[in-house]
Amino acid sequence: MSAILTALVAGLATIMLTPGPAQAATAAFLTESAWATGYVGRMTVTNDGADRMAAWRVEFDLPDGTTLDHSWNAVVTRIGTHYVITGASWNASLDPGGSTSFGWIASGTGVPQSCLLNGGSCAGGPTVRDARPPSTPANFRSETQGSTFTLRWDASTDDTGVVGYEISTGTGSGPIATVTTTSHSMSIPPPMAMTFGVRAIDAAGNRSPFATLGLGTPPDVTPPGPATNLRLVSPSGGYFTAQWDAPRDDQFVAGYEIAVDGAVVSRVGGTTAPVRLGFGTYFVSVRAFDGAGNLSPSTQIMISIDPGPSSSASSKAAPHAGPTSSVNTASR
Repeated sequence: MSAILTALVAGLATIMLTPGPAQAATAAFLTESAWATGYVGRMTVTNDGADRMAAWRVEFDLPDGTTLDHSWNAVVTRIGTHYVITGASWNASLDPGGSTSFGWIASGTGVPQSCLLNGGSCAGGPTVRDARPPSTPANFRSETQGSTFTLRWDASTDDTGVVGYEISTGTGSGPIATVTTTSHSMSIPPPMAMTFGVRAIDAAGNRSPFATLGLGTPPDVTPPGPATNLRLVSPSGGYFTAQWDAPRDDQFVAGYEIAVDGAVVSRVGGTTAPVRLGFGTYFVSVRAFDGAGNLSPSTQIMISIDPGPSSSASSKAAPHAGPTSSVNTASR
């Protein structure tokens, strides 16, 4: 089937892929010094995988009678005996093979228990790529007090954990703020029509669709333009990555709907999305949507995945599980 498609589509490119399995990151604990009533602890997070880690999140419990009193190189949140630690601005992301450490002074002698890193064991090991974005923040609202304007929203949910939120005005200049809480305060905006958006991010860098809030904007009845330059790049952790260029909208592009053979598989807030494909021929499409739910025309690409001469063409398996594959793509 792949050979037939290659012959029929002019200018078709062939890319040879040699993907490997993804590996989990690890978080290793060490007691640097100790005394009768406490200790200094250090934990080192290492990215053992082939992909950049957009953010990391360590969770653990401390036994009753032990508290984490002072910390450095991380942001610490305590809920009873449960601690959630995320990276600081300078060490939140890790390149492949990279590592970072954070530490604390504890009152009591209990050490971390039930340690999790990005939802998996701190001990690491083979893992499946986190391909599910967080839910869209709900109940996006604003309030004004004195000269301060505050945006608030309800927390998003995620299968491995939300590590932060990005606030944007949809102007294409990037986020105006990134926070780990569910609010953001600023000076009162100038008297003009504008739209704010907030989206959640998980540790793998998956971004939810934006929740939007218009200030002085008219009803939104115009859909965004179509996404352009849709392409697929080599698989990692069993998934291809679909990428595209953002379209324009009269108010705010809230997100994108990704479909495989007409069935919606994901809704994301960025211009990339993981797509799980086996051997065979597929049509992958993307549609933009705005805060009012207006959908753009669909942009579609065809991909034909050949398992190679050493495997049966009828075998359906994740690309990373099979031998070297030739992948043919063509846009429509």
